[in-house]
Amino acid sequence: MKTRIEDVPKLRTISTEIESNRFNQVRLGLIRLGGPIRMKLPGLRGMDVIIDNQAWVCVDRTLYDLPVLAWTDFRHQQRHGIHEPVPCLLHYYHVHADLITETVLATIVSVLSERMDERYPPRASNIFAFQAGRQSA
Repeated sequence: MKTRIEDVPKLRTISTEIESNRFNQVRLGLIRLGGPIRMKLPGLRGMDVIIDNQAWVCVDRTLYDLPVLAWTDFRHQQRHGIHEPVPCLLHYYHVHADLITETVLATIVSVLSERMDERYPPRASNIFAFQAGRQSA
């Protein structure tokens, strides 16, 4: 996917970071569901996202998958733990793309979680949740 977006002119590119919980959730989704993953973004009419290990690209499917946003060049190897944010580049292809950036990221994680729950339903467990402040007798 990354090679396809290189042919489209970018309006702006910035260095940014993706929060660790979001990045880790997407990586887990790619491992469990296989990649690339394409999904519709509910609440964002006509928008899909295509995810692989090199890029997360939000596209407008009504305009023949013209890119709107793209996160690329993930530098997750540079972090010292999975709790740290992941540096990357964010490319804007539309003048108003910055208005939906946060919504796209939040929706990606939400939809991926739903897909993984469908494929791997939660099972009963013998592990109990830790509750702070309670003491055993």
